[in-house]
Amino acid sequence: MKYNLPIKMRFAMLILALFAIAYFSSCTSTSEIAPDWLANYRTIYPDTEYIAQRSRADSDQTAKTEAVAQIARYFQTSVSANLKTSVQSVTSGENESETTSVVNNVDVMSQVELFAVEYTDPYLEKKENKWYCVAFIEREKAWTQYKPTVDDARTEFYAMKKNADEETDPLTKCTAYGKAWNSGKKFLEKLEYARILNAKKEAEYAEDRRAVSEIPGKISAEREKCTVYLSVTGDYGNTISSALSKTLSGNGFKVAKTENEANYTANAIVEPNAVGSDPITVYPSLDLKITSKGGKTVFANQCKVEQKTIAYSLQNAQKKAYPILAKEADKAIEAELKQYK
Repeated sequence: MKYNLPIKMRFAMLILALFAIAYFSSCTSTSEIAPDWLANYRTIYPDTEYIAQRSRADSDQTAKTEAVAQIARYFQTSVSANLKTSVQSVTSGENESETTSVVNNVDVMSQVELFAVEYTDPYLEKKENKWYCVAFIEREKAWTQYKPTVDDARTEFYAMKKNADEETDPLTKCTAYGKAWNSGKKFLEKLEYARILNAKKEAEYAEDRRAVSEIPGKISAEREKCTVYLSVTGDYGNTISSALSKTLSGNGFKVAKTENEANYTANAIVEPNAVGSDPITVYPSLDLKITSKGGKTVFANQCKVEQKTIAYSLQNAQKKAYPILAKEADKAIEAELKQYK
């Protein structure tokens, strides 16, 4: 059976169909529901399970980048503050200036290496014409990935600590413990990062933290044994002797009055290296060796003044040149003795 509808009726039905399509299409594009995390991202990504930050930007890609940047800043600020607190707490037995020095020398991560970061799909808030995005890290997953890094730092620290424990010479032991301390600070940095990821898992390293905290005390104990008797040959007016005594005292040694009171002997030989006569030119030099009671050389330094000093007598030349030698020797010796601190 054929139904012959009037042309006008057919046209009306076509228009009605087009309106219906337009209506339903319009409903689909305007009834877009904002994601739950837009207003309540802390609820969707609870702190007990996630580290999450929400961003707001002019484009979807910028929103993603800024969300990650906020997580990086959160890590950096938290690690910096917590690590300084940790280091201060383990060095509280030393005097204030030493404690301040330790804190200032802590290397906090300048760039945070993030991993296990996920994102929501960026969402455009049309009323604001701004894009929102949440970057988040699932704590359990991140800890699984980060744990090997923590364990590697732990292994390195204990290897250096073992080397220091096995040393017998106090000065060498100080150096070894200094290296262990630097390694320990890096280990603490990893632990602070781990604490942010998963505090419960990080707490399992409490004994390791204690082991790191003992290192400054061990260094102090060995420094007490670093007593030295200074013997200088070829000095003029006690210039070099006084300068060396001050340099050694300022770098962890206790200068003893007699050789019997000391665990080390510092033998210094000063040469004027004179050239010509009337006038005479000198290029003074210093050869310093520190030896243990067993005769082992534990430290050596040589210093020579390249600047020429001219006078009409050797004594006057020494009087003018030896203070220059003392200053140069102080800088050179201090630079090398830093490794023993």
